[in-house]
Amino acid sequence: MKTIVFAMLAALPFSVLGQQNSQRISFPDNGIYRSASDFASRTLTDGFNTGQPGYRLKNELFEPVVKVDEPNQQEVKLAMATVWGERKLGVDYRIVDGQLYRVEHADRVIIYSLPANTIIGSGWNTYYFSRELNSPVYLITAHNLNDVYYDQPGKLAAFDRIDWHDEHPSVRARQLVESFYKSGAATQAAE
Repeated sequence: MKTIVFAMLAALPFSVLGQQNSQRISFPDNGIYRSASDFASRTLTDGFNTGQPGYRLKNELFEPVVKVDEPNQQEVKLAMATVWGERKLGVDYRIVDGQLYRVEHADRVIIYSLPANTIIGSGWNTYYFSRELNSPVYLITAHNLNDVYYDQPGKLAAFDRIDWHDEHPSVRARQLVESFYKSGAATQAAE
């Protein structure tokens, strides 16, 4: 009898998880975020999944537009300046001045990355931050953090723990995110 009870208790988390997965609403792999609030609420315009025939999301090389193709529809061209970002192949990007910044973290501080320059072979991604979803994007440096968070001394003190001598930009990005969650800084996040 004990064995049956233990087996039922062990299976309970899996049955609850199965129910949650069946109730989960699928989120498209591709689409447009018209605004920061759309990104925050996970609302995509013209959303579709990868592999759906006839659908395509494309950025033009010589024109600052995002093109959306749908079956039996006329191609839609949206000026990059009029959209907040896009979701492409399950990855979110913010568009700033025609540049696509990959969204790496979007809670308390927004962290973005740009891929390493594969043409000239420079090795690491570069990392950027913004204070809010609509705030300007800055390279992660001690100077930029001090300028942006000048009014929050608790955060400025937490930024002192970032290892600015580490060569890997990803380490600084990780440490910046951690500085918003460490005790003391977490209470400052509400500022």
